[in-house]
Amino acid sequence: MIKKVPVSQLCVGMYVHDLGGSFLDHSFWRSRFLIQNERKLRRLRDSKLEWVLIDTSRGVDVSAGGSGAAASAPQAAPQSGPVAPGAARPSARAADAAPPPATPEQQAFDDARDIIEGSREQVQQLFADVDLAGKIDLRQIEGLVQDMADSIDGHPDALTSLARIKRADQYLYAHSVAVAALMTSLARILELSEDQVRLAGMAGLLHDIGKVRDPDEAPGRIGRPIQPPQELLRKHPQSGAEVLRRDPDVPPEVIDVCLHHHERIDGKGFPDGLAGEGISLLARMAAICNYYDEVTSTRPFKKGWDPAFALYKMLKSEGQFDMDVLGAFVRTVGRYPLGSIISLTQSELGLVVAQNPEAPELPVVKIFYSIRWSHAIPERRVNLADPDCPSRLLPVAAPVDWAQSGLPVPPIV
Repeated sequence: MIKKVPVSQLCVGMYVHDLGGSFLDHSFWRSRFLIQNERKLRRLRDSKLEWVLIDTSRGVDVSAGGSGAAASAPQAAPQSGPVAPGAARPSARAADAAPPPATPEQQAFDDARDIIEGSREQVQQLFADVDLAGKIDLRQIEGLVQDMADSIDGHPDALTSLARIKRADQYLYAHSVAVAALMTSLARILELSEDQVRLAGMAGLLHDIGKVRDPDEAPGRIGRPIQPPQELLRKHPQSGAEVLRRDPDVPPEVIDVCLHHHERIDGKGFPDGLAGEGISLLARMAAICNYYDEVTSTRPFKKGWDPAFALYKMLKSEGQFDMDVLGAFVRTVGRYPLGSIISLTQSELGLVVAQNPEAPELPVVKIFYSIRWSHAIPERRVNLADPDCPSRLLPVAAPVDWAQSGLPVPPIV
């Protein structure tokens, strides 16, 4: 049911169906979202909005007293008994047909999916505006970053796992959104200040803006059939920094990340050959997030690595990344990120569906395939950290292109 509710009566757990006011009255770029935490609730109450529409089928309702407390329990089913003349008796068949309410995990993934899809559209428009007028709408970017931060606070894995899913003709925008999500999540793990979290997300969205005038990255183009030459790859940091410097409101930290996200700890990166502590913390974070998303993405000129194998290779690299920050990144996405397919004892394959923060090397998996018999098996969910779990994880030894194997991979949720 859709209800009109004063902003003063909103609470965490409500689902906003529509914002009742002009876009100038608030900093939200989406009109539909779940109020996941107190931070988002404060943003609503601090806005100029007087009321919003909420959807009680997707979130909690206002209490009968109107105090703003949520009625967390669903309404009781109608009791059988006498029915007033002319009144329709409730249909048991219709009640039985009603879909079950979404679990918190499903709701988190639904909200994250809305953020990802909307962000890609917004970033595509943002890049198009920059290409035409050279002007960046920082207010719009800050709204995107804040929604990402709120989603990560509610369910850290949902946004970063869904952000890896990309269409080839939207790679540039999808990659920018994915790096922003990873940067925001990594900043949270590193316990950076709220200002630094905001700068990290903003830098992730804008780090590749130097590619905006690259004809092979233009909207509607599927992509290069071969890997682009190194000289083209090395141009975009400086091109992007030039674009960002035109706007005096762009923070210098964001410009620095755009210019230096390809620098390496050993000094063999580009464009300035910076090394070690000469590279800012945000740029060192961006180097990791950008590389991880690039190598795990499938493009026309290369196949993406499995996420777990990508982390394995990054941890084995020497002189490439800040290992302390990389260790925090592993904690961010998990040693075996959501969506990874891992080999288990008993010749089985499992899809990583959840993390164990206390044991990141032992995730929760959904076993779905038998290597021995080369066919799908009834799905079962197991926690590898459970001492009684009969399945054990086999070490990552080589990259496997599971995406091209035709395996009947089940959904994460």
